[in-house]
This record gives sequence, C-alpha cells and structure tokens, in this order.
Amino acid sequence: MTDIFIEREHALGLDRALDRIEALAYLLVEELDAQCAWDGNRLDFSRPGASGCVEVTETLLILEVSLGFLLKPFRERIEQSITEKLDSLVPGLPSV
Repeated sequence: MTDIFIEREHALGLDRALDRIEALAYLLVEELDAQCAWDGNRLDFSRPGASGCVEVTETLLILEVSLGFLLKPFRERIEQSITEKLDSLVPGLPSV
C-alpha cells in the first residue's frame, strides 16, 4: 500500500529529469543507506522501514513510498521532507 504519492509535472525533459533523479538516488544511498536500482525510467529504492519508486517521463514525475509500521506515524514529516528535496532537484510546474 502506498503511503505517500506525489505526482508532479516538470519542464526538464526526460534526460535532465533522469539526471536529477539520479542525484536523488545518490542522496538516498548516502543519507538513508537505501538500496537503489534503475528499471528503465523507474528508480526503485528500499531501506529498512520504507520502499518505493520514482517514475520519470518527459513531462511527469511520479513518486510512491510505502512506509513500514514504525515510520507510519511520521508520514507527514517524511512527505514534507521528500517534497522539499524534490523542489530543489526538480523545479518546474506546481504539483498536480
């Protein structure tokens, strides 16, 4: 079950958006000790207590996160942190 769902339009184009999400993958690995793997234009990630994916298209970014039992109470704070990180990495059009 998805606990966090963010869908955002962007004007970066596919290649630039993928580069920005690659930067996000680096942060996930370095800061959260997450495991990341690309499957086409989708980045899958997991760490203890959370897993999800970021799907990238030419004009759209879709992020889904499922939280484990212990992280569910912090959903709003986690979603806010993710939104702030996306704002810095993938600027563009407002959230859909």
